[in-house]
Amino acid sequence: MGKYSLESYEKYKTVKIRPKPLSVKEYDTSHGRFEYAAFSWKELEPARGEYKLGGIDKVLKAITNPVLLLTPDLPEWAKDNHEACYAALIRKVGSMMDSDQRLAAVLISTLANSKEEWNAYLDSFGSQVLLADLQNEPLIQYLKEFGRGFGLLVKCSEENWIECCEAFAKHHLQRVWKSYPVFLHVTDEAGGSHIRREAFRWHAGMSNVSLGLGYNLALRRLTYPETVSGSGSLPLRFWFVNSGSSRIYRKFQLRLQLKQEDVSYEFPLHAATHSWLTGDLVHNEIVHLQDIAAGTYSLGIALCFEDRSSLTLNIQNRQLDGFYEMGTIQVEAAREDSLKNIWDTYYPEGYYPLEDPQMPGQE
Repeated sequence: MGKYSLESYEKYKTVKIRPKPLSVKEYDTSHGRFEYAAFSWKELEPARGEYKLGGIDKVLKAITNPVLLLTPDLPEWAKDNHEACYAALIRKVGSMMDSDQRLAAVLISTLANSKEEWNAYLDSFGSQVLLADLQNEPLIQYLKEFGRGFGLLVKCSEENWIECCEAFAKHHLQRVWKSYPVFLHVTDEAGGSHIRREAFRWHAGMSNVSLGLGYNLALRRLTYPETVSGSGSLPLRFWFVNSGSSRIYRKFQLRLQLKQEDVSYEFPLHAATHSWLTGDLVHNEIVHLQDIAAGTYSLGIALCFEDRSSLTLNIQNRQLDGFYEMGTIQVEAAREDSLKNIWDTYYPEGYYPLEDPQMPGQE
């Protein structure tokens, strides 16, 4: 190491973990593909006021990342007042499905593109991500005026990809992906070169064909002390990278585990994962330990969704009970906490001069 290397400025002995990525075949990209859970009006309400919604659950169990699609096929009993009757069906389905976390999104599909139908979706699917068709200008304008966030469904082919680009620009939708997902419906048999290029530029998170979309989150480096006090502080420095096409839209939390045989301690960390987009993602945090017995512990990390399921990282490290094994750490008996304010006196990512160095021979 040179005298100007980062290690020369560390204030304590550290362990640096640099996980290796999985191979292309090993990394699971199923989170980047969606399927429609499509149900027709006449199927769900064969007689007025008589709903048959039991089949929805069966379909959701059988497919991956379902997007709910209600198709306004008129049942035989619908003779007049079609919009109001269809809006009533939307509200009925919404009352049952709004809290279902299996849904990736709900597509706004209407009979007459009316406010009555739009309001039925807005009122009854308050917890779900609503998708607007990119080419449905009146709906997009209404959602903006209403103040409701929405995702996009982009129906694209090698023939109309330029029109899709123009629609993004016309409606100022280039930043929608930062808050809500963009779904790509490829109308060709397979995605061509133009579609694949634009899908990444639009930050599409899912498609109906396999295009390698979605997040691709890996841990580049984790730095922590070799030794800590059992009742002291544990400084952690994370460097993640999301090299995928989109962010992660489900809420998740970064967690730490210290484990020794049958004894384990878990610590929720305060990473601002809600703001993680794509590219490099850095999080530094000092964890305050509480009365941990002395010994050697394995240190693991996990990214957990709200239902406690784990997010898959693109790293080769072994995963046990949702936690990726990083390395070991030595915990000593309680002593002075020398690491509590360790970052107050130096920059944890190394030293940088405040002024440009002078040319040789100049004062």
